This record gives sequence, C-alpha cells and structure tokens, in this order.
Amino acid sequence: MLKGQIKVTKENLLQLIENYRWMVETIEEARQPVAKAYNNSYIGAKTAMYGIEATLPKASGGTSDPVYTEVQRRVYSLNYRIKEYEQKIAEIQKRIPLVHGDREVEVLHRLLDGDSM
Repeated sequence: MLKGQIKVTKENLLQLIENYRWMVETIEEARQPVAKAYNNSYIGAKTAMYGIEATLPKASGGTSDPVYTEVQRRVYSLNYRIKEYEQKIAEIQKRIPLVHGDREVEVLHRLLDGDSM
C-alpha cells in the first residue's frame, strides 16, 4: 500500500460514510484559522525594511512567546488533520459514481448529508 492511501473495507467504508458530514465541517472550520494566520501574518515577526531600524542588528534564535508557540502548534496539527480527512473524503467521493439506482443514490446522498438510516 502506498503512503497516504487508506485501506477501505466494507465496515471501514460504512464508518467513513457515517463520519463524512462532520469531517467536511471540520475541514471547513479548521481552514479558517489557518488561512487567517497566513493572511493576517500572525506567523513571524515584523522586520523594518527601511530607515534607521533596518540597519540595526536582527534578533537571532526562536521566540519564547507562548501565544506564538500555540498558534504554530495549531497550524501544524490542523494541517495534518485536514490532509487526513481530505484523503478519507476523497475515498468516498471516488466511489459515489459506483452507486446505481435512484433510490440508492438518494439514500447515499442523505447519509452523506448527515441524515440517519
């Protein structure tokens, strides 16, 4: 089995279908802070590029800011979880065209939307 692939058995597939909705919601929720961290530049310190400040020595080493460390931890863990959930969702989506019959397709889509049997 290649790295990044998921072994899909019948029981595993049923569990993935059952968990599909919350995995999608978790991905949507997890992507918001990650994007915010990159767009609003939470990560990294500001360094002067012009003026007298640009000639001063720059700090070396890491930061001891606990908030910065927590943001880094969340960004890393969210990226790992997002990738894992995306792989599971992709496995389900690859199999959707294999379902035949109007009733079976409707039942599958309702299950994926989070409805119960």
